[in-house]
Amino acid sequence: MARRTKQEADETREALLDAAEQVFLERGVARASLDEVARVAGCTRGAVHWHFRDKLGLFLALDERLLLLQDELKRRLLCNGTTNSPLRHMADAITGAMVDLEENPRRRRLLTIMLQRCEYVAEMAPALQRRREADQQVRAKLREQFQRAAEMGEMSEAWSPERAALFLHALIGGFLYEWLRGEAEFTLSGEVNNAVRGFLSCAVAKPGAATFY
Repeated sequence: MARRTKQEADETREALLDAAEQVFLERGVARASLDEVARVAGCTRGAVHWHFRDKLGLFLALDERLLLLQDELKRRLLCNGTTNSPLRHMADAITGAMVDLEENPRRRRLLTIMLQRCEYVAEMAPALQRRREADQQVRAKLREQFQRAAEMGEMSEAWSPERAALFLHALIGGFLYEWLRGEAEFTLSGEVNNAVRGFLSCAVAKPGAATFY
């Protein structure tokens, strides 16, 4: 009996998270109410308080569901690639992360909530800090890859590893923001992939080096 009670509690918790995902996406975090979340989940407001205490607790639990693009990209950059070219490894890692995100509707919904349906006021600092740390870490990994490329003679002397990492990170972030708005007429696996590889081939790579398409 206790086991079934635990299972039911877990199912209720997941139903509330699913409902929060729907309500936060439609109304934004600030305008959403716990009553709406409970109604969509088919639960009572008391169940929301029992599992999450308040809306902030519900939001932070929902945030834990999200695999950040930065974390996925960092994981791919850390993997040993099939090429000796750091720039090509970067291009392949970014492409893979973009394709995975594009093919996962839940990740897109969660990213939209976290990046475009939420104001990061003081009490939401843990979620905001998670993103800041993820940004710093992935930028550091990009900088390491560019440094390796420079040491191997792949990099144009016009670019420092720090500057190249900053520009590439901003390029990815800008495209991602526009894509999440749902109005842009491009795909991550198509135009964004081409833009990243074009940047690496034309701007950063040493003249005469191989392209990364």
